[in-house]
Amino acid sequence: MRQMETPGGGLAGLSRPERTPSPGADVGGEIDEALAMFWYRNLLRSGTDHPEVDPDWGIHVNADALVEWAAGIATAMERDGVANAPTLSLDLAFIFGFDHCFFHHCVDAQVSMHMMRLHAAGQPMPDLREQNRECCERLHGSRNAPQWWFAIEETLANAHVARDPTRLGGLREAFLRYGILPQPLDVSRGPWALWEQTAMDERAFRALSHMVWLQHLTGETDPLGILPQIEMEAEEGGLDAAFNRLIDLITEACEPQLPGEDGGQDHDWIADLYGVPRLHAFGGFAEGLFRRLDVPIWFHGGNGPDLIRRYDAQRGEWPYGTIERLYGHFRLSEASSEWDDPFTSDDDEFELSP
Repeated sequence: MRQMETPGGGLAGLSRPERTPSPGADVGGEIDEALAMFWYRNLLRSGTDHPEVDPDWGIHVNADALVEWAAGIATAMERDGVANAPTLSLDLAFIFGFDHCFFHHCVDAQVSMHMMRLHAAGQPMPDLREQNRECCERLHGSRNAPQWWFAIEETLANAHVARDPTRLGGLREAFLRYGILPQPLDVSRGPWALWEQTAMDERAFRALSHMVWLQHLTGETDPLGILPQIEMEAEEGGLDAAFNRLIDLITEACEPQLPGEDGGQDHDWIADLYGVPRLHAFGGFAEGLFRRLDVPIWFHGGNGPDLIRRYDAQRGEWPYGTIERLYGHFRLSEASSEWDDPFTSDDDEFELSP
């Protein structure tokens, strides 16, 4: 969405953007190889003392890199005897990257609204998203496990795509087979490879969502001070045991504890209207400020116009035809007549609530 000139600024007066970036726009990409052609640009500009919408916010795609990556997947599909491999590989890679980035929008939207609430209350507006990005970039630069695992938003974004019983979660085996989802605990792919337990265990997803909030609110990657315990566990029991311990420690800190027990202090929780204690972090990421098909997609590169036509909900088959085509090849025998379409009006509460 582009920001129009409005007296009050903020989020007022948003309009539909063009689908191509301006000449000379930066081309980025995530660290993980399956997402190196995707990146999410935050809703608010950084470094401002009042809310100001970034006109280039949304999901960005390096179209040329995506086509090249999909060609490699197509080769593997052809070896498996998959018909229409070039088409299916592109759709599989794009829908994964798109929904991964949509989770970043869910986090960005809720953190941005918190920043704007502070500004509306007359307090200085902290640049929480930019501070968190800088912390995570340092982790990405070192890539040392288990410290790298604390880029937890990436773990949740992959887990969000792979969660059951959603329609995209049903394509998990195809994402795995063709290297789009990392093999669980693949050290070379860092936090993106920690998706499995997080996707399958509601308790783990909820705990890591709390952790992402705490990271933003405190400006620290390890606000609970648990890294030394995780490193010790990795040395003694291996990486699998260390990640399980990471989940346990975060979960303990996100639940009220009896006096004298590990896992947090009394002042970490606030009683709600019903007297139920809630962690002072703001919980999970149940929805974005915008729905999936309202979040702008920006295509960079020479293949951009072709992808715009292919993934235009108004003119093409995106997203419903894309999903059906993928299921027709990978999960037709398991697809029922009643399934959770991740793009319908009632999906966010069901699919994303932690």
